[in-house]
Amino acid sequence: MQELLDSFYRALRNLSASELSALVTPDFRLTWQGTPAIPWAGQWAGPEGILRFVAVLNAHLQILSVKPLHTLHGPECSIVVLEGHWKVPATGAEVRAKAANVFTFSAGRIASYTVLNNTAAFADALAGAASGAESAA
Repeated sequence: MQELLDSFYRALRNLSASELSALVTPDFRLTWQGTPAIPWAGQWAGPEGILRFVAVLNAHLQILSVKPLHTLHGPECSIVVLEGHWKVPATGAEVRAKAANVFTFSAGRIASYTVLNNTAAFADALAGAASGAESAA
C-alpha cells in the first residue's frame, strides 16, 4: 500500500490526470472536512473531481511543507498522520497543523481519500487572520 500512496501523492503534486486515473477507482470519493468558508472543502467525485479539487486548492493555498509522521496500514484502509505548513497568498496568513489522511482501497486502487485537518485555522487564514495555529491532532 505504501507504494500506491507514494504514487498518489506524487500524482497529486504533478496534477497528472493520467496518473491519478490509474491510481483511483472510477467511483473514487475525496472528502476534505470543513465549512463553506474553505473553498476546497466538501466532496469531490471521480478522477476528474480530484483534479478540480487540486485546482481549487492551488488557487487559494500554497503548500510550504508536508512531512509524514506516521503511516498505519490495514487490509482495506491506511491512515497517514502528517505535519504541514501552508500559506494563504491572498492574506499572507500561515497555518501549521497536524492532519490525518484516511485512504480506503478497492481492487488495488484508492477508493476514497478523506482529509481531517485544522479547519478552523484554515478558515481563519482565508479570512485574513494571521493564524499560525497548531492543531492538537
